Amino acid sequence: MKKTKIDWCDCTINPVVGCPNGCKFCYAERMNKRFGWVKKWGEPQFFSERLKAFDSAKSKSIFIDSVSDIGCWCQEWFDKTLAAMEKNPQHAYIALTKNYIGLERLVKHSSGETRWRKQFHFGISVTTQAQMENACSNISINYFPTIEFFSIEPLLEPIELLRAPLLKLIIIGAETGNRKGKVIPQKEWVDNLVRQADAAGVSVFMKDSLRTIMGDDFRQDKLLWEVDK
Repeated sequence: MKKTKIDWCDCTINPVVGCPNGCKFCYAERMNKRFGWVKKWGEPQFFSERLKAFDSAKSKSIFIDSVSDIGCWCQEWFDKTLAAMEKNPQHAYIALTKNYIGLERLVKHSSGETRWRKQFHFGISVTTQAQMENACSNISINYFPTIEFFSIEPLLEPIELLRAPLLKLIIIGAETGNRKGKVIPQKEWVDNLVRQADAAGVSVFMKDSLRTIMGDDFRQDKLLWEVDK
């Protein structure tokens, strides 16, 4: 398991590396250019041996696709990862996607037992109002897997939090790094999201990148996947 600076999980384990989404602010693609994990970033690769890292007696919250998008995985990769998770129910597993249609397909066609569903927390990554609207319009009340949270990072503009079925949490963060033209979110944008979340009974977790911006209003509610250690 790899310790991480991501402040909403304990560690990352990435059985898949690479992503075809082509996101403008992808930190993982930048790191791949530096370290050369895979030759072609847009052609994800599966490293099955990494699933052995789940075999830890100590409970952890594990982010499993910090350098990929689970909605772009092959069915075989998804099923093998689920099998490894089932053998390690002591952990909580978290995944983010922008390809929620692909994720739905994977879940509907997954094989074997379904005990993993209580262990696995699915979220959608959005950065703009258009992405929020598109995500919510595609999540119906019958949608499975349950989308429990939105990761709004980096927050690039004011966003209206549209109510999605079974939404429990929003994670908000600012753009990091030294990119020319980097967007620094205004406190009012975050305050507005918080007001909407509170009205809907949705928890709020602000990443440390917002601590200076938010001052006394900085907030980190309890995460859905906190584990006993």
